[in-house]
Amino acid sequence: MDTFNLDDFDDPPPPPRFLYKYLSADRVGNVLEGGTVRFTPMLDTNDTFEVRSTFDKLAGPKMLAMLSEKMDSTLSEDSVRKLTADMMKENGLDFMPPELALQIAEQHYGGNFMGLLRAQMQQAVVTMLVPHFNDPENAKKLLEKLGRDLLCFSLSERMDSPPMWAHYAENNAGFVVAFDTAHNWFRQRKNGKKTRLQKVAYFDGKLDEPLDNPQAAFVSKTTDWTYEREWRLYIKNGEADLTVGSADDPIQLLEFPPEAVDRVILGAKTRPDVAMRIRETMASRYPNARVMRAVPNSESHTYDEVPE
Repeated sequence: MDTFNLDDFDDPPPPPRFLYKYLSADRVGNVLEGGTVRFTPMLDTNDTFEVRSTFDKLAGPKMLAMLSEKMDSTLSEDSVRKLTADMMKENGLDFMPPELALQIAEQHYGGNFMGLLRAQMQQAVVTMLVPHFNDPENAKKLLEKLGRDLLCFSLSERMDSPPMWAHYAENNAGFVVAFDTAHNWFRQRKNGKKTRLQKVAYFDGKLDEPLDNPQAAFVSKTTDWTYEREWRLYIKNGEADLTVGSADDPIQLLEFPPEAVDRVILGAKTRPDVAMRIRETMASRYPNARVMRAVPNSESHTYDEVPE
């Protein structure tokens, strides 16, 4: 599990061009003026059931097929010959060619040494690894470790959601930052062409195993949260640029480039002093970004963006 990396999903869906962060007025300082955003451990998000069992078993048929394929590649003739040579060298028997050692093993085990190795490894997987993986307590520990080790930064597809303005932007008195997902800050480090953003799946049931849908297994919430239309960036614990707060409640922050901000949208109830502070910060730190205002639309029951 130490090698688990959400960037490894093969085909993450492309994000919308702009994603939105809803914020309360007191976040002007650390976000806009400080140029940082908070990454929260998954165990500490506002969803009590964020880290939950989304699958019946860890090791199902797809996992077993993958392990079998790995074993076949590991037990190729070249790899076994190299492993044999290494073992003989460690035991002072490197005077004997590996081919001769393998020939002796073939004679001793009835001419199918490679097949016997594969069968024994398959049996070990079935009798030892699978029960360990599928033990509910071990699955729970794995999820809790994932919840501690992975930190997320959440964004929404929409800037005009009334529940989002109410819940995350101080009941319309806060603001929204519109991030440009085409900026390199959102690209994978190992593959600059792929996005780092992961779309949250919403479902209430369970998968048979995580490999049925890795994103739904590890990047999902129940359908009660569908209105958020959430996308996420992830980092591992310890990768933040700055940690503030107390030792008991650390707040981990990551810096973002000013060029990643397309615009800032003031709420319908944003106080004049807060709005002035935002405008001044935008002029000095984000000269290419716009300041807009969210105006309630009584017909659509959403918000329109108008220039400030």
